[in-house]
Amino acid sequence: MFSISQLNEVQILVFALILLRMTAFVFSAAVLSSPSFPVPAKILFSVVFTMLMFKSVATNSIIAQINEQQDQILLLAIMEVSIGLILGFLTRIFFFAISMAGELVSLSMGLGQAQMFNPMMGNMGNAVEQFLVFLATLLYFTINGHHNLIYGLTESFQIVQVGRLSINTEGFASVVYSTQKFFVIGIQIAAPVLISMIVVQVGVGLLSRAVPQINVLTTTASITVALGFVILFISLPLIVFQLTGIIDLTNIEFFNFVKRI
Repeated sequence: MFSISQLNEVQILVFALILLRMTAFVFSAAVLSSPSFPVPAKILFSVVFTMLMFKSVATNSIIAQINEQQDQILLLAIMEVSIGLILGFLTRIFFFAISMAGELVSLSMGLGQAQMFNPMMGNMGNAVEQFLVFLATLLYFTINGHHNLIYGLTESFQIVQVGRLSINTEGFASVVYSTQKFFVIGIQIAAPVLISMIVVQVGVGLLSRAVPQINVLTTTASITVALGFVILFISLPLIVFQLTGIIDLTNIEFFNFVKRI
């Protein structure tokens, strides 16, 4: 059974470095970083996972390397926190794209002011955004996205070993490019409702010109919202298909980044 009291000074340093990467990842990763997930539970998860990973990560070569780098321990700690935060951010890009799609749909339907707290993103959001994020979260667990998340973190310790003092900047270029792709997909998710609302607004404009006596904006506001929801629910199969694809893309980009840094 693992016991930290049996570790020597260098092994404790290795344990602390693993814990730093793990904690940074948990506090920045999708789902795990949610404010609805209690902080004590996040810390417990980080410690338990570190204990499980220690035997496989803390090899004799790693311990010997850390022993030689004790004078650079602060730099090593910063590096481990940075790696954990970057990997966690990569898992959140998926939800950023979904949140953006929900925001675009709400604005086009005239529901931009209907705000409520979004526990997944940790900020204020609207009803449509909440619905899409909740749907995406269900799909994320359904297709075992959380398994890939944990597996990717485990692999990061094998590829980017503890004690490494440099990172390949090529990996960051791939992150920027990936972010661009995710935002394009977010627009594609919102596209059916956006296009429909543009057509509706053009029709409202023509109607207001044809019948200026009628207050068209007030009269058609409820119709616009109702039509937007109808189109949204008709588009659900397409949205689910796109969400599944974007989750797979998240996993691919996550592993690609781990291999490049």
